[in-house]
Amino acid sequence: MNNFESHRRRLERPLKPLPSLFDLPGGAFEGVLVAVAIHIAGPLHPFGVESWDLTLHAEGFEAVSSDPFSFTGEFLHQGLRRIRVDLLGPAGFVVPSRWPSNDARMEYHTTIEWMPQRQTEFLT
Repeated sequence: MNNFESHRRRLERPLKPLPSLFDLPGGAFEGVLVAVAIHIAGPLHPFGVESWDLTLHAEGFEAVSSDPFSFTGEFLHQGLRRIRVDLLGPAGFVVPSRWPSNDARMEYHTTIEWMPQRQTEFLT
């Protein structure tokens, strides 16, 4: 079997949706290295709905979880703080407060480190 046939067979397998951060088994965060947050929409006005997608990636940039979420925001990009303080922090991740972005300021990424002793009952 050549490389083309091997690659074609992998692509023929149906894609499965990624689990949520909250559905991953204990210890599954150990290999997670990068968080990517994509700003989807909003808010159109103060206290309007803001929507984001959060994906956690392991070595080789392999996606291990995906979580779309929305909340009432006071200002644009309040979601990065929500991700850091309300989602990743309680899961045991140490997350920098600064997230580099693409030129359009719609996709943000940062390196993260999982420290199980920091995990709260939020995910258990």
